[in-house]
Amino acid sequence: MPKALLSDRRRHTNAILPIGASVRNVPQEYVHLHDAEAVLLTKWSSLGSDRYAVTAHWPEAGVYGGAVPLLLSQTIRQGALLIGHSELEVPLSHQTLMELMDFSVSSDFYDPHNKPDHLFILVTVKRNKPRSLRIEQSILSEGRLVAEGRLDYSWIASAAYRRLRGEHTEVAWEEVTSPAPVPAHTVGRSHEREVVLAPSDRPNRWQLRTDVSNPALYDHRVDHVPGLVLIEAAYQAAHAVTAPDCHPIRVMSTFNRYVEFDSPCWIDAIVVPGLEEGIMHVEITGVQNGERAFSVSMDCAR
Repeated sequence: MPKALLSDRRRHTNAILPIGASVRNVPQEYVHLHDAEAVLLTKWSSLGSDRYAVTAHWPEAGVYGGAVPLLLSQTIRQGALLIGHSELEVPLSHQTLMELMDFSVSSDFYDPHNKPDHLFILVTVKRNKPRSLRIEQSILSEGRLVAEGRLDYSWIASAAYRRLRGEHTEVAWEEVTSPAPVPAHTVGRSHEREVVLAPSDRPNRWQLRTDVSNPALYDHRVDHVPGLVLIEAAYQAAHAVTAPDCHPIRVMSTFNRYVEFDSPCWIDAIVVPGLEEGIMHVEITGVQNGERAFSVSMDCAR
């Protein structure tokens, strides 16, 4: 994804779902969610040639609490799953594996007076290889391009997935515990229940909290920590090391291995000198059992 993804691509359009096209409502099973209120997408339609139109609604409150980074990453995730299942023959019975998520967002999108009610999303599919897709999305608010994202994922049959995961296939959620969180304001959150970081004995290092009672991040039982939890941890770590009012405008995420519930995952954040005025670059890594599990590069605008 180009570094200056939004800086020279702002455009205005009166894009709506195409007249005369088959417009369908979004079933919640297509986005892998049990809570209907957590579904942000509303309708979709095919434009032909592996291009699709999707609409979304961001509530002012609700399960996601109005957090723009979480809403944005969840919107991109849902869009990729929707088109995969509805249009590209990805079986609902298979397990999907997120490999990367990148996105850019305009800095003024964080203005509290500029929160969108409705979004229009142009989706383009690029087929990487058998059982693997790249889903690119251009997200518009009131006809203006405000964000772009891409997500790579693959899928695997349930039996093969169980063999892959072995002893980690089943997780006793009632036994999952989390250490006490850091103060919410230090990681840009309003409530303790939203915090996914716990303190450590080293500066700029935290332990990942896996609070499965948080419905915004754990909609249903899973056998590993979801990718969106890891991206949220990166957001919070970046906020902690860049001081208040620093908003992520470019995010590049890579997932190397599953993060398990049965051992600590350590989150480290480092501020790297940037070349752009007003931009702070942060490198975040997650390590579990001595091995890198994921990494996130994040540019934050003051």
